[in-house]
Amino acid sequence: MMKQNALGTLSKAGSKHRKRVEAFDVVNALVLVLLSFIIVYPFYYAVMNSFNAMLTHSPSFVINTKWTTMPYRIVFHNATMITGCINSVLRTLVGTVTALTVCSCAAYAMSKSYLRLRWLYMLIFIIPTFFGGGQIPVYLNLKSLGLTNTFWVYIVPKTFAFFWMVILMTNFKNVPTELEEAAYMDGASTLRVFFTIVLPVSLPALATIALYAAVSQWNSWYDTAYYTSGNDLITLSWILMRTVKEQQFAEMTVEIRAARENSYNPEAVKMATMVVASVPIIMIYPFLQRYFVKGLMVGSIKG
Repeated sequence: MMKQNALGTLSKAGSKHRKRVEAFDVVNALVLVLLSFIIVYPFYYAVMNSFNAMLTHSPSFVINTKWTTMPYRIVFHNATMITGCINSVLRTLVGTVTALTVCSCAAYAMSKSYLRLRWLYMLIFIIPTFFGGGQIPVYLNLKSLGLTNTFWVYIVPKTFAFFWMVILMTNFKNVPTELEEAAYMDGASTLRVFFTIVLPVSLPALATIALYAAVSQWNSWYDTAYYTSGNDLITLSWILMRTVKEQQFAEMTVEIRAARENSYNPEAVKMATMVVASVPIIMIYPFLQRYFVKGLMVGSIKG
């Protein structure tokens, strides 16, 4: 009898536990769905209204009733937009490769405890993360180096980031030393060990840093605003920022006036610009997502 009572009590406790777990799963799913909707819907709204021919009278909240490609024709027929796209793609590609190379080399060196003056290098790396000279000293420094109004003003200041180096450094510490020792015994140099042994087993962390660097380069607009002049080095992010802040493109006055005469709202041009500026970097995420979480975990946990 006592055994049956005990089994009955355990059964009731297990049933209550399952109900609590099921309730948590339902609430968790609802919260995640709500958060996903809040994140995705603004982009969906921008896409829908960038094709909306009736945006002046009735913005689309679900689906358009009348479609048009006029906003995208206005965007892509503008020479400044084409230049901005090219510059954004170039700076993203070159900046990502450069940042990966510099940060990975620095992280590999700093991951070795036998490196002389390692504490001093770490101190030099840490200080700028807490203290900055301000915008004017940075501008004067870049100008004295001859980087202003050049393409390299986009690359050099973003070549190194202490946070990226720490992630890679922690990841490199987790690489078994036996692999490196075996390579050294076979006569491999330090560079060969780094490029043929260490980097191939650190792809998740490298993909994580590549994603960080690419997003940083693609979304950056302040360097275009502060360190360049003219339209030769203009970027897509700066065009988008200027569009949102100034309410119209200075270079698109004629096209926008023609669009107004055809009952097209310049607001649709802004929506189209947002979509054009957002889609390329969004397309990168699916290819790097499988490495992203793993790279963060590997780069933050040792052992």
